[in-house]
Order: sequence, then C-alpha cells, then structure tokens
Amino acid sequence: MPRHLDMDLLRALVATADAASFSLAASRLGRTQSAVSLQIKRLEDLVGHPLLVRSQGRLDGPTPEGLLLLDYARRILRLNDEAVGCFAEPELAGSLRVGLAEEIMERDLAGVMEDFHQAYPRVRLALECDLSARLAARVQAGELDMALIKRIGTQPTAEGRPLWREPMVWVTGERGGAAQERPLPLALFQETCIFRVVAQAALSQAGIPWRQAFSGHSHTGLRQAVAAGLAVTPLPASLLGPGLARVRDGLPALPDVEWVALFAPDGEWPAATRLVEMFEARLWQGRAGGLGNAGAAGGAAPRREPLPA
Repeated sequence: MPRHLDMDLLRALVATADAASFSLAASRLGRTQSAVSLQIKRLEDLVGHPLLVRSQGRLDGPTPEGLLLLDYARRILRLNDEAVGCFAEPELAGSLRVGLAEEIMERDLAGVMEDFHQAYPRVRLALECDLSARLAARVQAGELDMALIKRIGTQPTAEGRPLWREPMVWVTGERGGAAQERPLPLALFQETCIFRVVAQAALSQAGIPWRQAFSGHSHTGLRQAVAAGLAVTPLPASLLGPGLARVRDGLPALPDVEWVALFAPDGEWPAATRLVEMFEARLWQGRAGGLGNAGAAGGAAPRREPLPA
C-alpha cells in the first residue's frame, strides 16, 4: 500500500462515482474516456481493491471499499482545493451576484454554500431566488453575474451550460385520491411558472378537466398541500420526498426538466465558474442509483453508459 495517493486519481474516482459514467466524468475532467478508465484502474491497483462495480458492461456504483475511499477523497480534495484557492487564485475575491431557482435552493444550497465558503472565503455571495424567466432576464441585463435556472423541453438548450436533466412527473399524496378526481385538483405556483404552463397545456391536450385547489409561492407550502391529499402537482422527480408519491397512470406524460447555468454577457468570472462546478457535482452526487428520494417512489434513474473496452 503506497504512503501517498495521487490527487488526480482521487479526482477521477470522485468524478466517475458522481456521474455514474466514465464518459461524463471524462468530459468534466477534460480527459478522454479511456484515460479516466485507466486512472481508476491505477487507483484500484494502488489500494489493492476494486473501487467500482462493473456489471455486464455497465457501471453500477462504488464497492464498499470504493465508498470508504470516496469519503476520504472528497475531504482530501476539498482541503487541497481550499489551499490552492487561497494562493493560486487571487482573483477569487469580491462580490458575486447569484440567482437561483427555488428548486436548486431547496435541494442543494446548504451543502454547496458550506463548501464554497471554505474554499473561497474572500468571495461574498449575494443570492436571489426568483422564477427562472426573471433570473434569465436579469443575467442578460447584467444585474446578476450568474444564475442557475430550469428549462423545459426534449432538446438541450443552445444558451447556457446544461448541468442536469431529469423527468418531470405528476405527484400526489401517498394516502390521497386526488389523482382520480375530475376535474383534477391542481397545486400550482403563480401564473408565469413554467411548471404551471406545461401542466395546464398537457392536461388540455389530453382533454382532462382541472381546477386549481392550491396556489402558492413556495415549494414548502405546495408540497404540504399535496401530501395532505388536497391536490396533484408537477415536480422534478428528484424533489419527491416523504408523504409524496408519483402518479403513474391516468395523466399525460410531462417533458424533462433541464437545469442550466447562465452567465452575464461580460463573461464568466472564475468564482462563478467554481460555484457552478460545485452545484453540478451536487446534482450528480448521490444520484447514481436514482434521482434524490425518487427511487423508492418510482423516480427514473439517470442514464448509465457502457464501460469502455
């Protein structure tokens, strides 16, 4: 067993485990797929244990030894990046104006903020939460340095940097019968919310009558109303949680949700790039076996790709 572990090999392990894909990890690391595969093999040879489960040409997550090393690798890399950031990136200081869709804040904000403040203590963040359309307009106007927003559709967007794509599903309370009611009771956000627009269009096209049973401005209130059996709502699969269940039959299919990073017209500030990378890692981290809490409730897992030859 070596006394030192190569930082690049640890970074390859973390990227591959988070992405559940050699090709996606290679894209993020700026390497070829075969190079990342060889890095994982070298690390496995160094520690004397297989670190990733390979089954019928696919990647099925880390082994028990891989989980143990991943925990150490994340801590080692965080400390390394924090130290390097203090000396090698003096431009990472000042104020960064960030817009976030509420779904991102609810799901990933706390962990990312902790990591970012530890790595870049001289960057002061000013956060704003709003509808994605408004955030996009403010970025374009130069009022925000960056924003993480949601978009709907089957094709990748041309503008911005795509980070994650997942299914949007109909959600109801575990014990309620709201999904069988007609008109269908809906819990929705304000008029300009893209989830509202898409849901209403899908129901109208399918000829399903609906009524608004709950209107609110936060996911907390909306999810409480749905969990209580009052209504059905459209949500990204990763936001399924306790008391909520996916509606599998009787309602029209919904398009995917794409999470996108936008940057101000004057270009990406290095601090904004680092923050986006941290959010992207959080979006993939822990989702190799499914989307957030959606696994138990029927959420779709991200696509996995064959291992390189």
